[in-house]
Amino acid sequence: MNEIREARFAAIDIGTNSVHLLIARVNSSGGFEVLDHDKDMIRLGASLGPQGELTESAIERTLLSLGNFQRRAKVARAEVRAVATSAVREAPNREVLLARARKELKLNLEVASGNEEARLTYTAVRKAIEPGRKPMLMIDIGGGSTEFVVGREEDIQFDDSLKTGSVRLSQKFFKNGVVDNQAVKDCRKQCILDLQPIRRAQKSLSYELAAGSSGTIQCIGRIVLFARGEQPEGRLNRVVISRDEVAQCADKILSAKTIAARSKIKGVDAGRAEVLPGGAILLETIMQELKLPSLVLSEFSLREGILFDSIARRFRQEQFLSHEGQRYRSVISLAQRFQYESVHAHHVTNLALQIFDSTVKLHGLGPLERELLEAASLLHDLGLFISHSAHHRHSFYIIRNAQLLGFTDWEQMVIAFVARYHRKSPPRKSHLEYQSLLPQQQALVSQLAGMLRIADGLDRTHVSAVKSISVKPSGKKLQFILTPAIAEAIQYSIWGAERKKDLFEEIFQKELEFVIL
Repeated sequence: MNEIREARFAAIDIGTNSVHLLIARVNSSGGFEVLDHDKDMIRLGASLGPQGELTESAIERTLLSLGNFQRRAKVARAEVRAVATSAVREAPNREVLLARARKELKLNLEVASGNEEARLTYTAVRKAIEPGRKPMLMIDIGGGSTEFVVGREEDIQFDDSLKTGSVRLSQKFFKNGVVDNQAVKDCRKQCILDLQPIRRAQKSLSYELAAGSSGTIQCIGRIVLFARGEQPEGRLNRVVISRDEVAQCADKILSAKTIAARSKIKGVDAGRAEVLPGGAILLETIMQELKLPSLVLSEFSLREGILFDSIARRFRQEQFLSHEGQRYRSVISLAQRFQYESVHAHHVTNLALQIFDSTVKLHGLGPLERELLEAASLLHDLGLFISHSAHHRHSFYIIRNAQLLGFTDWEQMVIAFVARYHRKSPPRKSHLEYQSLLPQQQALVSQLAGMLRIADGLDRTHVSAVKSISVKPSGKKLQFILTPAIAEAIQYSIWGAERKKDLFEEIFQKELEFVIL
């Protein structure tokens, strides 16, 4: 309990418009107490290059902001987790920023997929709104993307991320923040068009309330409260605004033709006036197109979701793999989509985890690394869906570009690499993608891939000939003691494992010997 109370986390959210910092101390109930928070308006999305690339000045501003927030987190003795969203996610040169963050700040910057951004935000909004067992639609309007999630409790039934947001729309239709009637009409048409996939999906979805988060929605909420004659000095959380109120608010915003005029509207915070026209039209259109009578406001968003997720990971409040959690379901869903050979995949996974558990004193890895090995083992042969030739490389590509909910970017990268190295050559310096990993991540890939290679070799014939494995030290050797399920096939299993033990022996500096019980 004391360990939980002493833990401190810092969540940094790198958005299209701003970078947010939230530092919190974990309480005994698994929630948190805010120690510090701040926002830096770096306007990343407003200074992209012609191909959507991050310009040098944008990278410098981002690194400066990250460095400042990182130092504040260090003073607070908080563990830092930084997550970037659409502007960085879509930038063709995002690796430049990631590499510089690693080199200059020693910071492993995560890039959330649209679906992962939606999941993290939904986690936070659900905590803020507390809908109980009621199914809920969550809407999060960011600068460069808008996330939609329908879920009941922790179970996500639908999620989608649209490449439309307040900054993106405002830049396209309202140059220099100036509003005119034709631009308003064009922006509305664009929003209606962008929302068609959500409208189609809505026909098969059911929810009892809609909740909204983000700076844009909170700003509109404040304007609505002022219009009611209320002073929104307290918390906005769980405030309900109607569709008519949002429409009236949008009219007020769009009637203010310049940034200066919008800045004078009660409830508009500094830095929001420039991008508010696009955000207001988008929210108004969402409520009209989806026929939402009202919206419940959430003060929690992505950064709070990062905190809740970090707390869950650290203190195991949610089990992920080996249990019917979101991560497990996401892995199995991907496996089924690519028609995996389930018997072989699950048997190899079982053997790989037995090797992991039997050699804990040797590798010293923990539950998280075990889960990554489990995911990689389940998915290692997905590339066969494309071709048997070089299928390990196809597996890497599929996993790396898949939507695995619940995994951070680096975790998904490790899973992809472990699957990639389950056969053929082990990791090499000539493999450029592998070199993009941090040194400790490279070491982890090699350790886990070494275990998976042996497990896969032991089921070379795909008949589950090995029932179980135990590992016993024998001098400078490790004896892998095999309990056979099919005695006549066990020699083929040993032959397969002998061919693939090289990486394990190299990493752990042990000679392996396979013995039949």
